[in-house]
Amino acid sequence: MVLLAAITQAQAVRVDAGTPVLLAAGALLLCGLFAGKVAKGLGLPRLTGYLLVGVAVGPYALGFIPNAGVKGLELVKGLAVSLIALVAGTELHLGLIRRVGARVALLCAAVCGVTFAVCFGATFALKPVLPFLSPMTVPQALAVSALLSTVVVSFSPTVTIAIVQETAARGPFTEFLMALVIIGDLFVMVAFGLAAGVTRATFGNGLDLPALVGGVGWELFGSVAVGCLLAVAMLLYMRGVNRELPLFLVGLSFAAAEGGARLHLSPLLVSLAAGALIANLDEREGRRIHHAINQAGLPVFALFFAAAGAGLKLDALVTVGPAALLLVALRGLAIWGACRRFAPAEDPRLKRYLWMGLISQAGVTFGLAALVSRTFPSFGPQVEVLIVAMITAHELVGPVLTRRALLGSGEIRAEEAGGGA
Repeated sequence: MVLLAAITQAQAVRVDAGTPVLLAAGALLLCGLFAGKVAKGLGLPRLTGYLLVGVAVGPYALGFIPNAGVKGLELVKGLAVSLIALVAGTELHLGLIRRVGARVALLCAAVCGVTFAVCFGATFALKPVLPFLSPMTVPQALAVSALLSTVVVSFSPTVTIAIVQETAARGPFTEFLMALVIIGDLFVMVAFGLAAGVTRATFGNGLDLPALVGGVGWELFGSVAVGCLLAVAMLLYMRGVNRELPLFLVGLSFAAAEGGARLHLSPLLVSLAAGALIANLDEREGRRIHHAINQAGLPVFALFFAAAGAGLKLDALVTVGPAALLLVALRGLAIWGACRRFAPAEDPRLKRYLWMGLISQAGVTFGLAALVSRTFPSFGPQVEVLIVAMITAHELVGPVLTRRALLGSGEIRAEEAGGGA
């Protein structure tokens, strides 16, 4: 009851208050759970079922769910990202970081660097045909191309971790993939802050270096600090009260998502840091969190991905479709080539399958695209449309490819691989 009251109160202070959010949430939850079962029966990830049914009933296809209702589900999106990040954090043991940290960081830098270079060159080459780039000067077009390419590089820890959870995959390949997508998004967050500052300077606002460094530092280190405080709160609760743990974790994740967004922190990093600290301080409590979220998370994840599918702007594919599809293809080729060239040779599975797990894009990319739109109102909304069009394509194929990567690695449990669980 307290959680429901908190959610209602938080919704009331948002601009989209009064929309049929509950109706949209109920319909998407039921449709998502049903579609997830159907997708699993067909040998596809349940996540793909959630996304596709969301697209089908959303405002840009059949229109059963109004746009206002989908926008009102932002709270659920934040909650789901926090829960997923909390689970991911419990997987980040110091032993894992010692084993693969350096190799993951080097490969991540190579993949992000190659992908950025390819997308940056292609975007700038498209200057004559992209409406928002064509009137800009060369320095401005270069800066905006760099900003867009930084966002395009991002991966999706949310999708990867959700698929790992769904398939119960365990092993060195899965650990490497999860570490890479998480570290990759840390790279992207830092690079985005720098690219946004340079872009702001080319449009006449000047390069405010202290503010630029301070903003990036606050988001990274402030998020980790708040995450550590949350970890202490969780440990005190689990050792002192120790009742209704799934409900407590949902409430705390909701607070982390809402509070983090209002304090300009990264909810993903906050929950990730909290989960990682708990797992390394007390491994048994980390496993309890993992188990509790598995119990309570299914409806939240089904609703989250169904809402994400309903929010995909299919009409954007028509207006910027060719450019978006070109960038999607080039991004995929760059990731594939970088993995084939730079992945560690001691495990052939990394060179063969790792790229499939890096195609998805979701929460972080959505958030950065929206930030571009708000920060640069003169051209940002058009950049956002192009990025969302790319996310649409990546969301439709990414989960399937991630599952194929885990299947190819041989680390999915037999009953999950057969789709019978």
